[in-house]
Formats: sequence, C-alpha cells, structure tokens
Amino acid sequence: MDQRHTKTLARLQLLSSMKKDAELAKLATVAQSRMRLQTALNALKSTEEPLDSIEGQSARMAASMINARLAHRRWIEAQQRRLNQQLALVTADYLRQKPAAAKAFGRAAVLEQLTEQAITTQRQNRDKSQ
Repeated sequence: MDQRHTKTLARLQLLSSMKKDAELAKLATVAQSRMRLQTALNALKSTEEPLDSIEGQSARMAASMINARLAHRRWIEAQQRRLNQQLALVTADYLRQKPAAAKAFGRAAVLEQLTEQAITTQRQNRDKSQ
C-alpha cells in the first residue's frame, strides 16, 4: 500500500472517529435524560406515605387531612403519567440511536486497525528498501 492510500485511510479514520464521538455523545445525552426521568419517577413513588393516624382528631380535621392526601395522590398519579410518557419517548430515542452509535464505533475501530496496519506495512517496506 502506498503513502497516498495510507494518508487516505488516516483521514477516513479521523472522520470516523469524529462521527463515533458525535454518536456516542448523542447517546449519552439521551441516556442521561432517561436516568433523570427514572429518578424523578422513583422520587414520586417514595413521596406517598401511609395516612397518619387520625384517631383523637376532630372529624373535620380528619376529613381535611384525608382530602389533602387524596388531592396529593391525584397530583402524584398525574405526574407519574406525564413522566412515564416522557420516559417512553426518550427510551424510543435511545433505542433508535443505539444502533447508529454501535455502527459508528465499529467503523472507527476497523478504520483504526486498517490505518495501523497500513502504517506498519509502509514502514516495513521502507525499511526493506533501505
């Protein structure tokens, strides 16, 4: 393989490495969004505590506490639905982007190997001719 081909391979390897980095960065961003949404969902699930004992309180106070707790529960359920919808969309994006990142990673690895082999072969040929 001549020097021109080695330089072409080196340029292709550089471009594939840049593409790999871009694809992995996009995948990492989506993965962080997934993690953030899952953390928010887990936090919502842990906020609902058992209803405190209402014994010894007036009926009016007990009814107010129950109504507040029910309103809070409805709010939590609405937030969980919203977060689950967002999580589904982000997960779909992640699953769409994962093959592109894997392909870019594979291309970069192969081109790196080919470039290294070409450089090694070129050096060996140069050493033989000297």
